[in-house]
Amino acid sequence: MTDAAKPCSRCRDPSAPYSLRNAATCRNCFVTYVEGKAGRRLGALARDTKTSGPPAPRKYLAGLSFGPSSTVMTHILDTSARFYSSKKSSPAFEPLVIHVDTDLSRCDSSSIRVASFRERFPSLTFECVHLSKVLDAKTIEWSALTGLEGVAENGRDPVSRLQRLLDSATSKPQLLRLLVRSLLLHIAIERSCSALLLGHSTTALASLTLSHVANGRGHVVPWQVNDGPYTVCTYDPSGVSGPARIAMPVYYPLRQVLRNEVTCYMEMMPSLRHLVPSDGAVSRSVVSHKDSSIEDVIETYFDGVEGPYSGIVANVVQTTGKLERIPADSFCPLCGMALDEQGDSRWAGELGDSSDGQIDLKRLCHGCRRTLRG
Repeated sequence: MTDAAKPCSRCRDPSAPYSLRNAATCRNCFVTYVEGKAGRRLGALARDTKTSGPPAPRKYLAGLSFGPSSTVMTHILDTSARFYSSKKSSPAFEPLVIHVDTDLSRCDSSSIRVASFRERFPSLTFECVHLSKVLDAKTIEWSALTGLEGVAENGRDPVSRLQRLLDSATSKPQLLRLLVRSLLLHIAIERSCSALLLGHSTTALASLTLSHVANGRGHVVPWQVNDGPYTVCTYDPSGVSGPARIAMPVYYPLRQVLRNEVTCYMEMMPSLRHLVPSDGAVSRSVVSHKDSSIEDVIETYFDGVEGPYSGIVANVVQTTGKLERIPADSFCPLCGMALDEQGDSRWAGELGDSSDGQIDLKRLCHGCRRTLRG
């Protein structure tokens, strides 16, 4: 909120209780700003994925985490899809919204919440997919993880295999993020989707950028953070044929909207507020600094500066957008990132040449080996 005595900096409405990039703003201009930013990114996606054939409905797969950003993205997708479907001259796009349930206890809470989204957005298609389905994903070469006991064994219970994989990780949140992304890419390919949409805000993308650099994946920032086609390797489970490469467009419709702007927008929409738990329902407290991961520290930093210094956060994302995507010949079989030929010597130094008996893990990028072994 801002000084109510100031008029809106955009339309001069005397009632401007909101602050948008440190400027007094009325409700209508705030809503128009957020929806306009997201709408332009969807327009860029439509242009980039346009084919030479006759216009046809496009299918977009959108990830839903139940957070404010993905909820707002779902709302904007619903609004845009209904708008374009009403225009005879423009082909409609069909959003498929998928939530990946990461709860290994297999409780029904995620399915219940997906049902509430389905009730709120009846024109959209929603699905709830358990994370254990990632073990069937062709976007990960599971044979490369034979160095981890019980993970690559097909005879084991999927949840047990997944639990072993997560238990082996030194950074469980980071590994979860990689697995969820791989599963969404797998589903997008299997369903012949035109693109994968993720609800990261500017703040989230800035945090992700620094997290990748800190975890030894700095060379993949242009591929992970920027909009555009992303090379996905799919692997034959039988191992008879080599990996196939598919270009899947990955876009972030809210990449130009800060996290606090997303939250404020959602608060303006009464129909969305009940879909996302309040801050009190999700505790983010840290008992001590040793309980904080690198991701936690970076996220806390950007949360603190995005209000008074929004330009700092935006510049991080804008700068990564200027980085060149260098074509690669080899990719990490776990995270799918392009491999840096000199990655070990550049990021790990002499540690990259060490051997602990897990020969197969050497095929992974330095970041994944660091995630799995510390």
